[in-house]
Amino acid sequence: MTAKTKPKPLFLGIDTGGTYTDAVLWSETEGPQEGPNKGKVLAKAKALTTRHDLAVGISGAVDAVLQKAGTDPADIKLVSMSTTLATNALVEE
Repeated sequence: MTAKTKPKPLFLGIDTGGTYTDAVLWSETEGPQEGPNKGKVLAKAKALTTRHDLAVGISGAVDAVLQKAGTDPADIKLVSMSTTLATNALVEE
């Protein structure tokens, strides 16, 4: 009988831009453990930004990154969301 391993904490980053929505799945327990490049990007994905309903583009990018990594969403411990849409709206007016 083998001991069940504790899942590694994963972090999901989402950036919604004017054209594309990007998602990245990152682990601080894989890859280098010291220095400025600590951790490892496990997967990244991109979907078109859907201005009429941002959730469509966001879910497309998230679904794609989870599928690429073969990750259980329950293993994600932190989600970070960023966007340039508010800044772009101010600049374009």
